Amino acid sequence: MEGRAASGSVRLPAVFERFDAAYLGICAPHVWIYCVAHRGGVDYGGVPIGIPLYIALSAFMLVFMLLAWRGRAQRVAPLLDWPLAVVQAAATVVLAVPLPFDGAPTAALAAAAAGFGVAWLYLRWAPFYAGLDVRGAIACIFCAMAVGSALKIPVDLLPPVPAAAILAVLPFASTALARRACRLQPRLEREPRLFYDGNPTSIPWKILFGVAAYSLIIGVIQGMPIEADPVPLALLTSVHHGAEVAVALVVLWWVFGRGGLIRFSGLWRAILLFTATGLFFLPAIGAELAGWALVLISIAQTLVVMLFWTMLADVAHHSRTSPYVIFGSGWIAYSLPFALGEVGGGAAGLHGSGTMVLLGLAYLLTIAAVFALNEGNFSQRRIFADLDVPAPEQSMFARIDEGCEALGRKHGLTAREIEVLQLLCKGRSKSYIAESLFISENTVRSHSKHIYAKLDVHSKQEILDLMDMAAR
Repeated sequence: MEGRAASGSVRLPAVFERFDAAYLGICAPHVWIYCVAHRGGVDYGGVPIGIPLYIALSAFMLVFMLLAWRGRAQRVAPLLDWPLAVVQAAATVVLAVPLPFDGAPTAALAAAAAGFGVAWLYLRWAPFYAGLDVRGAIACIFCAMAVGSALKIPVDLLPPVPAAAILAVLPFASTALARRACRLQPRLEREPRLFYDGNPTSIPWKILFGVAAYSLIIGVIQGMPIEADPVPLALLTSVHHGAEVAVALVVLWWVFGRGGLIRFSGLWRAILLFTATGLFFLPAIGAELAGWALVLISIAQTLVVMLFWTMLADVAHHSRTSPYVIFGSGWIAYSLPFALGEVGGGAAGLHGSGTMVLLGLAYLLTIAAVFALNEGNFSQRRIFADLDVPAPEQSMFARIDEGCEALGRKHGLTAREIEVLQLLCKGRSKSYIAESLFISENTVRSHSKHIYAKLDVHSKQEILDLMDMAAR
C-alpha cells in the first residue's frame, strides 16, 4: 500500500452508496472451504480431504473454462446452480458430521463432490466481479473478508451437527446472493480501458506462477506433520480470525478512509517474504510457538486469497475474455498446486524426510516467486491502476499545459519542474518522464518532491483541484 489517491473526503464506490447485502455473498464459499477443510475432530479414515477437494475443484473449473471458450457457458450456467448446491450440501453433512458409514472411500468421494460444488460457487461470482471497477471490487471483497472471518469463529466452535447445518446452508445462500448481486450490478461511471485485449502479453501470467509457487509451499506445510503444542480452540480461532477481520478493516480504511493506493507488487512481495521467513524459522522456534507461527502464516494466506481474487476481478474488468476463463485459470493456479503440495508434504512426513530440507526448499521457492514478480518483466503497473487518478484524454493536454504553467508561475516552480508537472498531470510514469526529459528517475522523484512541497499538496488529485480552482 502506498501514497494517497485524493484529498479531503474520499469518494465512495457505487457498491457502498447503493449497498446491498448480496454484494458480500462471496464470503459464503470462503467460509465453507475453510471450515470444512480445516474441521478438527472428524476422522476421515486417514484421507486428507483437501487433496480430492482441490483436485476436483480444479478439474471442474478446467471443464467450465473450455465451455466458456466455446461460448456455451452462458447456456449451461443457470442449470448448475441448485443441483450443485444440493450436492455440496449433502457432501457437507458427510464431511462435517461423524456418521456410521464414514470411512476413507466415503470421505474422498464426498470431498470430490464438494469440490465440484465449491468450484461453481466461486465461478458463479465471476461475472459480478468482472462488472465492478477496482474500487468496487476492493469494497466487496474486503468487506466480505471481514464478515466471513467473523463468521468462521462461531462455526469453528460449534459442535458438529449445528456447524454442519450452517455449512450446508452456505451453498444455497451463495447461489441466491450471487443471482441477486448480478441483478443489482452497479452501473459504471466510465467504460473500462481494455488493457489486456490490446496487448495479450500484458496479462500477468507471472503472477499466476507466483501464486502457484506460494500455494504449493502452503500445501506442503499443510500436509506435513508439524509438532505444535495444543492451544485452546476458542483462543486460537478468535485470535486467528479476529486478526483477519482487522486486516480487512485496515485495507478498507486505507483505500476508502485515507484515499491510499495499493501497489500490488510491493504488497505481494511483502506477504511472500513474511511467509517464507515464518516457514524457514518454524523448526527452530519449538512446539510451544509453532501453532502461533502457523496461525500467522494462515492469516497471510487469507490475505493472499483476497488480494488474488481482487487482481482477477481487475484483469477481468479490463478484458473481453470471458470472466469464467480468467477466474478459472487463476483459481486453478491456486488450488491445484495446493493439492499437489499437500500430497508431497504427506509423503515426506510418512517417509521421515527432514523438515529443514522441505522448509528450506519452500523458502527458496518463495524467493523465486518474489523475483518472478519483477515489474520490469511485464505490465504489472496496470493492476489496480484505476485506484489512482485516471489518465486524461489527449484533448485535455493543452489545458493541462496552460494550467501547470499558471500554477508554476504562482508558486515559484522552475522551468524543469513545470515540465515534470505537466507530464505527471498527463498520467505519465516516472520512467516515461525520465526518458522524455533525458534525466534519471531519481531526478524525476526529486523534482516531484519539490513540486508537491511548493504546491503544498499530497496527491495528483490535489494538483488537479488547484488547477480547477485557478481556472474559475
